[in-house]
Amino acid sequence: MFESTPEILAAARAELTAGPPSAALRAIAQRFQLQRTDVAWVAAEVFQNIATPEIQAIWHWDMELGGKGHPDGELDRLLSHLVV
Repeated sequence: MFESTPEILAAARAELTAGPPSAALRAIAQRFQLQRTDVAWVAAEVFQNIATPEIQAIWHWDMELGGKGHPDGELDRLLSHLVV
């Protein structure tokens, strides 16, 4: 099972306070070579008020930009109420 390191969590907090969730989560995924499921676990640890629907939105996000899943704008809208 994936386990977030303090380095990953610090980077995620910094990215998520600086820009839209889709850009921040993609940057974290690329920097630490994480899969979408791992990115959802990071989000679950970083966001204070995240729940199952938001985690599912990340699981169904088009992180690879392949045209399947939630586009970035939709993910940003679905996560816009979350607090880091």
